[in-house]
Amino acid sequence: MKEFFRYLQGYLKIRVWGYSPERFMNLCSNRGILLWDITRREADYLMYISLSGFFRLRPVVRKTGTRVAVLERRGLPFLLRRMRRRKVFVMGLPACLAFLIIMSRFIWAIDFEGNRAVTDDMLLDFLAENGVEYGTARNGIDMKRLEEKLREAFDGITWASVTIDGTKLVVNIRENELILSEEEAGEALDGSPGSDLLAARDGTVVSILTRRGVPQVTAGTEVKKGDVLVSGAVPVLADDGTVKEYQYCHADADVVISYEEVYEETLALNYEYKNYTGREEKDFFLSFGTKQFVFRLGGCSFLNYDTVTDARQLKVLGQIYLPFSYGFEVKREYFEVEAVYQKEQAEKILRERLEKKIEGLYDLGVQIMQKNVTIDTVGDSASLRAVLKLEGKTGWPRPLSGQQPSETETDESGT
Repeated sequence: MKEFFRYLQGYLKIRVWGYSPERFMNLCSNRGILLWDITRREADYLMYISLSGFFRLRPVVRKTGTRVAVLERRGLPFLLRRMRRRKVFVMGLPACLAFLIIMSRFIWAIDFEGNRAVTDDMLLDFLAENGVEYGTARNGIDMKRLEEKLREAFDGITWASVTIDGTKLVVNIRENELILSEEEAGEALDGSPGSDLLAARDGTVVSILTRRGVPQVTAGTEVKKGDVLVSGAVPVLADDGTVKEYQYCHADADVVISYEEVYEETLALNYEYKNYTGREEKDFFLSFGTKQFVFRLGGCSFLNYDTVTDARQLKVLGQIYLPFSYGFEVKREYFEVEAVYQKEQAEKILRERLEKKIEGLYDLGVQIMQKNVTIDTVGDSASLRAVLKLEGKTGWPRPLSGQQPSETETDESGT
C-alpha cells in the first residue's frame, strides 16, 4: 500500500555526496523528510525521496555542504507529464478502454468440457440454432433455458451447466452417468418437498444401503428402468396401524445393480492410410469474428494434403477474449496408400477399442464382473462382440409433488 501512495505522489532516486552525507540524512529526519532504501557506496549514497520532500532539500544541502543529483524520476506526476507530449496516446487510451468495455459485453470464445460422444461441432451447431454464437451479447443468453434444451436435444446428456467467464462461454456436460452427484441432484430437485430414487436401467439389485427414505427393493430384486428403488414418502402410522400422513424427504441410498451390456464393433480389412511426405506449406492468417484473411503466395502445389490450423486468440487480463485471432494454416502433403489388415492386426485393433470402452466404464465407477468376447472374420471385415456382466451404482431422483400417494401407489410400493 505504501508503494501505491508513493507512486501517486511521485518520488525520485537521488545520489548524495560531499562534505557530510550522514549529517544530511540526520537533518532530513529531523525535518520530516522521508528517505528510504538508502545504499552506501565508496564515495556517495543512493536513496529514494518523495517529490514533495525533494523541494524542501535546498536549506539542508546548503547547511551540510553536500551535493544532490537526480538519477531517476518515478510515479504518476512524471507519467502524466510525459503523456501530455503524446496527444495521440492520450486520446487513444480512453478509446481503447471504451473498446474493451464494449467488447466485454459479447461472447468471443466458446469452450466445451466433459463431452465425448457429443462432439464440439454438434454442440456448436446446437448453440447456433439457439441463437448463441461468436459475437452474441452476454445479457441475451438465457443459461437456464439453454441447459434444459441441451438435455432435451441430446439423449446421452444427463447433466449440463452453462456459465460465462469473462467473454468466454463454458458448456460443461455429463454423458451417460449412472447416478447424479449431490450438486446436480440438488439443482434438479430445487423447490421440491422430496424425491424418489428410480432405477436408471434394467438389472438385478446386488446391494442397497439406504440413508433416507423407504426402500422398495432388496438384494436379488429384478428392476426395470424407472422402477422406484427408494421412496421419499415416509408413512406416519396412526395408533390403529393405518397411514395417518406422509412425511417427505429426498431419498438417498447406495444401490448397486448387476446388468449385462453388449458391445459390438466392426472393422473393414481393406483400408487406405495417409503416407505423409514431410513436406509442408504455411500461410499466415488474421481473423476478425467469423471472417478470416489468409495471406498466401501463390496456390498450393500439393495434390493431396491435410490442413492444420494453429490459431491464437487475443485476450486481455486473462479473461476478456477479443474477436481477433492470428496464426498459421499448415498444409501437409500425403499420398493415399491401399493396405489390408492381417487377421492378428484386426483382432488387436478391435481389442484395443474394447479396452477403451471398458476404461470409460471404470471411470464411471462400474465394475467388470465377467466378459465374453468373440471375434469373427467374414469376407473383408472382422467383427467383435463382447457380452459384459457389470455392476454399478444406479439411481435417478424424481421430484415429489407434495401430494399424498394414492392407495394404488401405496400397494404397489409395499407401504
